[in-house]
Amino acid sequence: WVVCFWGTDPETGVDCYVDAFAESFSKESSIAAWEAVGAVPPTCACLNDKQVLWELGDASQDDVTQIAMMEMQMANTMACDLLTARGFQGNLLKAEIRRKKSKKAQELVTVPNSKER
Repeated sequence: WVVCFWGTDPETGVDCYVDAFAESFSKESSIAAWEAVGAVPPTCACLNDKQVLWELGDASQDDVTQIAMMEMQMANTMACDLLTARGFQGNLLKAEIRRKKSKKAQELVTVPNSKER
């Protein structure tokens, strides 16, 4: 007989078993686990990571991902415009895919937040 989660061992009468499930999946344990990987507090900051963020212009125009992103952008724009034309607030559903800044635009500011340009 094994006491898996809690209670008293019927053979020994020992009553010091801890509820392993509740201990492992408690709120505190979950927060500690998420803190260990840097995800506390929960935010959308990971979406700005270079490995996750995709922008139009990241690859060549013939890249499958770039084509799919442009098609999604056009479909969203057309759907929102249609909703707006029919009297709904379609602009509330409008989404814009980020476009990669040109190198020229990035070179305009040499030192951010300073007078040195």
